[in-house]
Amino acid sequence: MLNVIRQYSDLIASWRVLLHEQDGSYARFKLEIDFHDGSKLHVKDYYFADGRKYAFHWSDANGKLKIRWDNAQHWRKVPTFPHHKHVGDEGNVVTSVEVTLADVLEYIRQNLSSSKNNSE
Repeated sequence: MLNVIRQYSDLIASWRVLLHEQDGSYARFKLEIDFHDGSKLHVKDYYFADGRKYAFHWSDANGKLKIRWDNAQHWRKVPTFPHHKHVGDEGNVVTSVEVTLADVLEYIRQNLSSSKNNSE
């Protein structure tokens, strides 16, 4: 996890570990990452012997949802169930693949780079 955060340190203004527990194949962690543009990423990533549960919630500087990637079991009609993402609004649910913290940070890097280029 620290290596991933270091790899994206050019984007990150600050970060906090809210929870880190590990016992054998069981692990849980929660993070908050603040980016230089004022946006924030809330991370929940839990590993169990029989699977994984995750949510990566990216919001803008005003707290409005940009995207949340997760694998909650409640969107059964999404073709990539249980993996999905909420884009711009809780009700706008679209397909997704299983993602990691590195995947999400790379997406954010690409999005922030294109936003910066569009404003220049």
